[in-house]
Amino acid sequence: MDNNHNGKMRRKVIKQGHNTLTITLPTEWAKRFNLGAGSEVDILERDNGLFITTEKNGHSRKAEIDITGMDNPTIWKYFMAVYREGYDEVVVKFDPNLKLDHPYKFYTRYRSDLKYGRESEKENPVEFLQDLVNRFIGFEIISYDKNSVIIKEISEATSKEFDNSFRRVFLLLQEMIDDTCESLKTENPKLLRHIHEVDINLDKFHDYCIRILNKIGNKDARKTSLLFSTLYLIELLGDEFKNIAIHLFEDTVKGINFKNLLQMAEQRREQLTLFFDCFYHFDIEKIKKIMDLDKKEFLTAKDKYKHTKSEEEKELLHHFRLMNKYINALTELRIEMEF
Repeated sequence: MDNNHNGKMRRKVIKQGHNTLTITLPTEWAKRFNLGAGSEVDILERDNGLFITTEKNGHSRKAEIDITGMDNPTIWKYFMAVYREGYDEVVVKFDPNLKLDHPYKFYTRYRSDLKYGRESEKENPVEFLQDLVNRFIGFEIISYDKNSVIIKEISEATSKEFDNSFRRVFLLLQEMIDDTCESLKTENPKLLRHIHEVDINLDKFHDYCIRILNKIGNKDARKTSLLFSTLYLIELLGDEFKNIAIHLFEDTVKGINFKNLLQMAEQRREQLTLFFDCFYHFDIEKIKKIMDLDKKEFLTAKDKYKHTKSEEEKELLHHFRLMNKYINALTELRIEMEF
């Protein structure tokens, strides 16, 4: 009888001959794919286990998108979806006469370009897709014709690459908070002009981590869903730092109390540093310290709101308070990983 709980099945390893070990296939699974004596299956060796697939499922996954009539944000959403879901090949179709805005038109990089009079020209579909694909790790355009482009994965995702990319996400977020603190300390918003580039890199490695989790999962399958949530919250934190940079860089800073903002930023930096350390080396004392900083922020935030008349400063304070909520949620997820 199959022991099946949440998709997990237990099998006994059977010794046959001197050097051969075998296991049986689940009956229902074999029937579903019409497998019988003599049928062939593919066995894929991954870092976190062996995967048995039928010939049908062993083939690469292929998606097709027609971007004709889509605006930039919609194209981004479709492309991110097939990338994160782990598709190996994407065929993008289009009207050859199509003219598109630069992929980053509605992102911070483009807004910065507008500020300095560097508005990008319209692009043809192939130019647009090349700029877009450069954002996604492991994807490359391998061929194109007048009305379509074929994009394929050129390197296989592994759990080691997940670990390296996950650490990279942490480092990029640390860079964002360090730069924000330095900008507030020196009262120099121009130091944050490049933060959109840092956020783009953070999103790039974030999406790559999501892709790997969807393709091969985590070594500890139980933690996969927790890692999805952790990555989601880290991306939200990156967005908050980006939003702060936009406010400081584009809005008037007259009437803003940089000292108050710096205090909030320093608290977030301390919390995040503790969380990063604790993620890899769990320490209950560091968890307590994060909670102590949370209480401190709760007691002082209202006072900061009360003593400012600047709407810009209130908006910035709001972003820092949102960060506190995200860090609390990250801490809860980290604790859950211990059980």
